[in-house]
Amino acid sequence: MRTSKNLFLLLLVLLTSLFAQNNSKKNSEAFVDKNGVLRWKGSNEEVTLFGVNYTTPFAYAYRAHKKLGLDLKKAIDLDVAQMVRLGLDAFRVHVWDREIADRNGNLLLNEHLELLDYLIAKLSEKGIKSIVTPIAWWGTGWPEPDIETPGFSQIYSKTELITNSDARKAQRNYLQQFINHVNPYTKYSYKDDPSIIAIEIINEPKHPNDEKQVTDYINEMYDVLRNAGLKKPIYYNISENWSDIQANAVSKSKAEGISFQWYPTGLVHNKVLNGNYLINVNKYPIPSKDVVGFNKKTKMVYEFDAADIGDAYMYPAMARSFRETGMQFATMFAYDPSQIAWSNTEYPTHFLNLLYTPSKAISLLIASKVFRSVKRNQSFADYPANNNFNEFYVDGVDKLSVMNSDTEFYYSNSTMLNPKNPLSLSHIAGTGSSSLVKYDGTGAYFLDKIENGIWRLEVYPDVLWLRDPFEQTSMSRQVAKLFWNERKMSVNIPNLENNFVISPISSDEKEFFANVNEFIVKPGIYLLYSGSVDKNRIPKYLTKQNDFLSGLYVPENLSQDIYVINKTPRQAVTSDNLKYEFQIAGNNIAYASLYVKQPNWRGFRKFSLKSVGGFNYVVDDTSKYSNDGTLQYCVAVETDKGVFTFPSGIQKSPQDWDFGNNKLWNIKICKQGEPIVLVDALRDQTDFVLPQFNPSFRYFLSSASGSNSEKNSVSVKIQFTNTAVIPFGLQLNVENILKPFAANLDGYKNITIRGRSDDKKPGKFTVKMLDSDGICYSADFEFLNSWSDIKIPLSNFQNDYALILPNSYPLFLPKIWERNKQNTNRKLDLSKIQFIQIVCEKDKSNNENLERSFNLESIILE
Repeated sequence: MRTSKNLFLLLLVLLTSLFAQNNSKKNSEAFVDKNGVLRWKGSNEEVTLFGVNYTTPFAYAYRAHKKLGLDLKKAIDLDVAQMVRLGLDAFRVHVWDREIADRNGNLLLNEHLELLDYLIAKLSEKGIKSIVTPIAWWGTGWPEPDIETPGFSQIYSKTELITNSDARKAQRNYLQQFINHVNPYTKYSYKDDPSIIAIEIINEPKHPNDEKQVTDYINEMYDVLRNAGLKKPIYYNISENWSDIQANAVSKSKAEGISFQWYPTGLVHNKVLNGNYLINVNKYPIPSKDVVGFNKKTKMVYEFDAADIGDAYMYPAMARSFRETGMQFATMFAYDPSQIAWSNTEYPTHFLNLLYTPSKAISLLIASKVFRSVKRNQSFADYPANNNFNEFYVDGVDKLSVMNSDTEFYYSNSTMLNPKNPLSLSHIAGTGSSSLVKYDGTGAYFLDKIENGIWRLEVYPDVLWLRDPFEQTSMSRQVAKLFWNERKMSVNIPNLENNFVISPISSDEKEFFANVNEFIVKPGIYLLYSGSVDKNRIPKYLTKQNDFLSGLYVPENLSQDIYVINKTPRQAVTSDNLKYEFQIAGNNIAYASLYVKQPNWRGFRKFSLKSVGGFNYVVDDTSKYSNDGTLQYCVAVETDKGVFTFPSGIQKSPQDWDFGNNKLWNIKICKQGEPIVLVDALRDQTDFVLPQFNPSFRYFLSSASGSNSEKNSVSVKIQFTNTAVIPFGLQLNVENILKPFAANLDGYKNITIRGRSDDKKPGKFTVKMLDSDGICYSADFEFLNSWSDIKIPLSNFQNDYALILPNSYPLFLPKIWERNKQNTNRKLDLSKIQFIQIVCEKDKSNNENLERSFNLESIILE
């Protein structure tokens, strides 16, 4: 008895000490030391904070919630809870000054400001620290048209905010009032709120080419903030439209910190980017050698994202590169509000939410661990050697990121990696399955150890992406849908034993037992405990939490009974097993069947479809493709409401005599060794990846006629500048085109490029192939002025540089990849090829000829 009492007192002391430490950090403020390092006052520890931007109080997100009749404060509560669940501890927002100020910079006490107050208070309660940017300048419309707003930014350009005296007067007035505003929820003014650790003056300024004027502007706004009583560090953006003049102007200013962005895959492609883009995030080199005072400034990343990428492997690599270059605060842009994330309308080029992008959310959780554990300025090797670093692993081929430490095991997708030390684990999270958790749902789950033999389980709803979420979106259609399905789960944690107890916390359902580690679960919160645990230890952990995702809006008016998403490759090879893959979701699905026919057949051949976990269905048949040619197919799903056939979605079976539906999918069955069309201008016209803004050239790309009336080409016209050093490049991901042929690629010996030059004389070009290890192989060729086929033996391809496409923001980041150029002994392996590039340089023989143009019809592997 005395021993138990002593243990209890020891535990109480430890918990009290831990609470005091956390509370101390929660209420502490930050300062910048003489070496430009951001530190916590009191402890002097370095600050490392990682999180998200989030904009529900303003602009489109605000209006969208209003249109749906939703409570914005409850929406904020829902999203803040998810940020906490993901372990985030940083928040940043650029405040739409247009919505909370008038033309003279007077602060408007309106609902936008009140919601910002509420958001900051809720974040503060959870220990999440903020950096606030009072001036966004941006209009409030996107993705809708801009609307008239009362603020001063409505009447001035970005540059005029710096050059116009009246604009500067309005900003001085606004900044002074903004930081002295008292938050009614926290009772702190912004300048005194311990949860706001710094202020960034303005979001992405556009500077005049006058170094002194820029420095004077920064110092003027700095002095306004200081004279108004702000003692926190002040940041200013240095990466937007980088130049040595601008960078020196910022570094010479009084601002203690400088802020950066990173969009390594560009922005707004209006489509998902498929492939492995890890070379784009290999490093974050800053050209600061000639920038005076740069190293005395603390550094933050105000916005980052791997835009238009739906896979879950980029964030940890980005976090590693941030720490390698000395960043101490980083916030992804932007966390999608859960109430409207089903449409991805707020910023369609971005998509991140725990419910709707669970794999990416887990990857962000892992990235937060990377950011806090990697030492500032720690160096790493280049890609692909840096895929494994410290306790982390990223894989751009398998689209996976993992954290594997003694106490934590996180994975963004199913993994075969074994946990480092299962006995010492305290936290597990992921999607899919691992050696510890087998799960056939598609949502995220979290397991947290409370004490030996007792774990807390959170299971989030299944999600199905209905279409490309990065295409043009609308509130009139869903890009993703949630399902509250019952799913099979198996938990194999050493101290839980086999037949543990599952006790629901977020519902009133009765507890039940696992059957040899396996049980049926639906979204919610559960307590898992071993049968050998003293039952008296359990009740204190069973406090009901009936608010799990309560109030979550789901657009039932946009729902349909059945969803079928086709994941079948466009091509297959004769003698392969039937490769038809689908995602099928809906209520009361009894049976799903595949129907296949030749284009000239009236009837179909029927195959059963088998559920293989999640929403995934495959052909339950070992038949092989027997003949080459094109096959047509559809899927019929039987429910309690009848049979629905897709892709049309009609309520009719292909076996009905009057089916008469011409809307079918096609698959091309190829002979072994048949030429492979790597690039087809018509087929691939929406999938080409191109440079974004580049100071070396401008270009125009369009669809054009090909070599005959049945063919199309892509027409490219480029205007280089006199000082251009970076070539133009056009890139296509060919990974999935080659995949069906992977077992028989050794027999291919040449590629044939069909195209022509529109220059006055034949033009020199380069074709490059980039593999999954970041090794590039290239061969030069010449387009004639008439349509022709250029055959290039694969043996001609040599190691070379590759273009990094799409280009990154900020623009100072590398556009050429040369890291693995020295792998001269490595031969081209077609099974590893990810991208093909057509590269066009400025005509170096004639400085007056700055125009280059060509037509590309196809590239064929033979």
